[in-house]
Amino acid sequence: MSRPRPSDELSLLKLVRADIEATTHPNFRRYSTGRFWRRAFFKLLFSPNVRVVITYRVGHWLAQHGLLPVALILRTHGIRKSGAELNPLAKIGPGLYLAHSVGVGVGAYVEIGANCTLHLGSVIGPQTHGGGGPQRTVIGDDVFIGTHAVVVGGVTIGDGAVIGANAVVMRDVEPYTVVSASPARTVGQRSVS
Repeated sequence: MSRPRPSDELSLLKLVRADIEATTHPNFRRYSTGRFWRRAFFKLLFSPNVRVVITYRVGHWLAQHGLLPVALILRTHGIRKSGAELNPLAKIGPGLYLAHSVGVGVGAYVEIGANCTLHLGSVIGPQTHGGGGPQRTVIGDDVFIGTHAVVVGGVTIGDGAVIGANAVVMRDVEPYTVVSASPARTVGQRSVS
């Protein structure tokens, strides 16, 4: 399943604002544009998890405009400064929140929806083995991926799903389902609200 992502339609500035808003208290979002950007500057200055997401956004924009080598240099800079690898060829929706950036890895053939949270050491990659080229891994909107969780194999994670800490997901996960363990098993349901 490959559906158009909001990140393809939003401007770079709106994506950056959504990513910064995802890391802040709801009251922060009510500020005027000028006051928001003043506070966002300091968030960007002192928070490596915010910096790497913004670096990804710029790199993704460059990759879309034919400057992939420059985008890959930015990716390398992001890895060195934050410990997270967000491949510029991945498609990530607005509002990405890296709770702790160290060890987070997002591969090239990955699509992540809006308002997703990735924790320390979570890895999301495509299925690259077998014929027919790589199979995309698709993460829905409002998905929570816990510490050291691994999602691989060209799977689809439904909207609102929760992937528990240390889970290894190699099969599709239904929307609003909570999975945990290795290999991942359903342990509950999340309310749709």
